[in-house]
Amino acid sequence: MMTYFEDLTRDLYPGAEAPTLFFDRAWSYGDVENNGIYYHPQLTHYAHQAFEQFFYERTGLTYSDLSRQSPESDAVRTAHDPPIPRMTFPVEWLHQWMLLPMRAGDGYRIGIDTVDVAPNRVGVRAWVVNSQSQLAAIVIWLRAAVLLDPKRKSVDIPLWFPRR
Repeated sequence: MMTYFEDLTRDLYPGAEAPTLFFDRAWSYGDVENNGIYYHPQLTHYAHQAFEQFFYERTGLTYSDLSRQSPESDAVRTAHDPPIPRMTFPVEWLHQWMLLPMRAGDGYRIGIDTVDVAPNRVGVRAWVVNSQSQLAAIVIWLRAAVLLDPKRKSVDIPLWFPRR
């Protein structure tokens, strides 16, 4: 029997893998109102936490070490195979679809996948599914790649960037 994520992914992207699943949690009152309305910054925040976990599991590098300028972060980037320059993946565009109302106490799960859009752009999607396995929301970011040293410079998305 296929999971909801596998079924959803198969229907939307034939031949694609299911999104990588990350955390299960419940909305707090600070995340959603009791009338079912999301606080959209919270939705983006939790989706980004799932992306950071996805990034770490695929690269062995915390997302904060990627751009932080410190001896510790420099050492982590240098030790990576291949070594990674100090860089960032700025969001150029973000969209959220809130498909179902959710209330404080409702459980949800976030999955992440990526889509190569162009050599210098990648789409990152967070799939938010409620405890009844219904797609409740989607957050999509279009990200670019920017080297930070010696000066800010746009580049293509590196091959080591995590993909599903």
